[in-house]
Amino acid sequence: MNFKSVAAEFLKLGKYKTQEMSVSTTAQKHKNSQFSFKLYGLVTSLLLGSVAGINWAIDPLWYSHGNILTGKNFTFNERITKTNLFLRTKDKVNYDCIILGSSRVTALRTSNFKEEKCFNYALKGGEIPDFVNYAESLKNEGVNPKTVYIGVDGLNFVEKERKSQEPVTLDTLTTKSPLQAYLSADVLLFSVMTLLGISPDPGNYYDRDFEPVDFSAPPVYTPRFYKPQPPQKCDLSSVETFKSLRSIFPNAKFIGYVPPRSAWSMINDTYARELMDCDLLGFHELAQSYDVMYDFSAPSNITKNPNNTFDGSHYSVIVNNQIADILQGKDPEEFGIRVDQYNFEEYRNLYRQKLKNFLAENERLDLWQESPEILVNMVEKK
Repeated sequence: MNFKSVAAEFLKLGKYKTQEMSVSTTAQKHKNSQFSFKLYGLVTSLLLGSVAGINWAIDPLWYSHGNILTGKNFTFNERITKTNLFLRTKDKVNYDCIILGSSRVTALRTSNFKEEKCFNYALKGGEIPDFVNYAESLKNEGVNPKTVYIGVDGLNFVEKERKSQEPVTLDTLTTKSPLQAYLSADVLLFSVMTLLGISPDPGNYYDRDFEPVDFSAPPVYTPRFYKPQPPQKCDLSSVETFKSLRSIFPNAKFIGYVPPRSAWSMINDTYARELMDCDLLGFHELAQSYDVMYDFSAPSNITKNPNNTFDGSHYSVIVNNQIADILQGKDPEEFGIRVDQYNFEEYRNLYRQKLKNFLAENERLDLWQESPEILVNMVEKK
């Protein structure tokens, strides 16, 4: 055998070995690929299962049962959570009472209305166009309340651009399926925030029965008088919209009330901005349409005590419990003014005297303006 033939055999053997190694490597890669796919599927299933499990246990959208781990339920989006709660309980409870209002009304516990089956549909940032939309939606769901309690904030009578709202249907707000309720990164974020105690509402949360409860250590409110801001214009067109709610529920008794605000806030943000008479005109006119109308915003022992509020604008559940009793005629009216029992001049004089007394108590009568005439900077009608 010569050198040439030996070299040829060696090259042939090397080519065979290379092919064999290539086949072996390909097979190993295919095997590894199969293993990786199985691992990926397993990890994905575990992750999805964990997300679903956490979200189900916390249930931050109030889709089925609420938080079964700690019993604390937060409202990351009240329009969704309260709609979910209403739709899954309406047939069982058969509500005959509705509560409407802004975030200042959310702390009313429905369990305080023992003679009625109330649902509190108060919403953060809620104004009169929202109340009309939700009232119509509730009517479409077959709700025919005997009583409607509605919080009336003065901010509804301040000039601002109010865009017309599209009609709301509860079907567009409700969570459609368990997948949407439990397999969502957004919902997982809400669940984690709930577990960490990070609430969007610094003053209170909801318990296992979805009733508001005060936090044990809410933020501390430090009241003060500050330099008056520019005056604002008055727009009482919303009064008619408030009245129109009666046409949605014509058989219901309407009990309106002005939620409390700190006495300092009333001086700084209402009186000093020339909005007091505007608000009082709106409240009194509405009192002529509703069955009962209360005003809890006037300075009182409650609104002069900074410990009753965490921000001067939202009051504790304890205070709202007292308001619930007064609205039902159970408590003497030492807190608040029964607006419908006074003519406007009497109501205005009583309210102004309470403001003046508060300023005198704080040695700030320099902020007081003697004005027997009604002062309203009315918006120009187009």
